[in-house]
Amino acid sequence: MDLLTTTIGKKIQVAITGIFLAIFLLFHLANNMVLFSGPDKFNSMVHFLESIKPVIRIMEFGLLLIIATHTINAIQLTLSNKKQKPVNYKNQEGSKISTLNSRTMAISGTVILLFFIIHLGYIWLTYQRHSFIAPETYYDVLLRDQAGYLKHKLTAAFYLVAIFLIGFHLKHGFQSALKTLGFSKNANAFLYKVSFIFWGLIPTGFIIIIISIQAGIIK
Repeated sequence: MDLLTTTIGKKIQVAITGIFLAIFLLFHLANNMVLFSGPDKFNSMVHFLESIKPVIRIMEFGLLLIIATHTINAIQLTLSNKKQKPVNYKNQEGSKISTLNSRTMAISGTVILLFFIIHLGYIWLTYQRHSFIAPETYYDVLLRDQAGYLKHKLTAAFYLVAIFLIGFHLKHGFQSALKTLGFSKNANAFLYKVSFIFWGLIPTGFIIIIISIQAGIIK
């Protein structure tokens, strides 16, 4: 247990929880891609998930625990880095790049957390409460032209920015996670290439969905 409270222990927790969150995003994207199949198939999928709600609730609790662990440890590591006194390195350029990456990860992580809260506060909560405006279905809720929903232009713009930052966060997060877990880039080049599925394809998929809604392809 003492290992978990050390710097390396916190880095390992951030790495592992980050990988789990990326896997969740992959499944979440797969579910959302059903939107292209039309309202009937999308609504059927959501109804099926509703039919196994106890299982979904356990998974949601696990996801919340993963997010909390990831966020708390990431914040603690960021604050710890800020408290450290500056050291004179021979390679000052490398130090500056590392610092910039850390700061950018902190900023992107904050925006992503805000995005997550907004997403839960509107779409997820509407689904849970069944706050539909007759004759709306689950499919129609996503396409509401109201703040917080995907047909609303400002909301869609915010989603696009957040998803871009998710891609950036995932890319640097995967690189850091693999290094933390002992997978060097030279010896494990395949793993670094596979990580593109998460930091490249996942954000691209979500962006395509939002643009398709705005363009009327999904309607």
